[in-house]
Amino acid sequence: MRNRLSQVAWVLAIALAMSQMAVADEHVHATVPLTAPSIKIDINPEARVSATLSGALPPPVLCGTPAVLSVKIVNRGFVTAALEAEFVGQFEGALLDFHPQPLKGVPNELRTLRITLMKPGPVDLTIAFKAHNEIPDLGGRDRIHFLMGCLPDVRA
Repeated sequence: MRNRLSQVAWVLAIALAMSQMAVADEHVHATVPLTAPSIKIDINPEARVSATLSGALPPPVLCGTPAVLSVKIVNRGFVTAALEAEFVGQFEGALLDFHPQPLKGVPNELRTLRITLMKPGPVDLTIAFKAHNEIPDLGGRDRIHFLMGCLPDVRA
């Protein structure tokens, strides 16, 4: 009887430890680090580009001031062409500044993208990325879509 109780206690202790590890593991993976890039670009060996939002967008800035978004580039194709970005559609009062040097061909790079909004209020933005002289993705995987806004300048 004593041996059976010790076996049950041992099984319960293992089950409890495993459940606590699972909860801790979920907690760690559920949070996004504050330093995570806002955008992740994945370039496959055929130089096809896919883009996703991977981190938090920057907080709203004053209208007319650029908001800086960090961009992580995972270059699986060792591409050395320039990476281009442009708005999809017409956006009155929104400017996109993304003029990186050609990619270095290394597996991971960090770049910045600046968006300047001129009018307060939310703006629905879509940005498409592609490698220079490559065909854009027909399935839309090269695009990110998000809402962004700026704060009115009350100093005037």
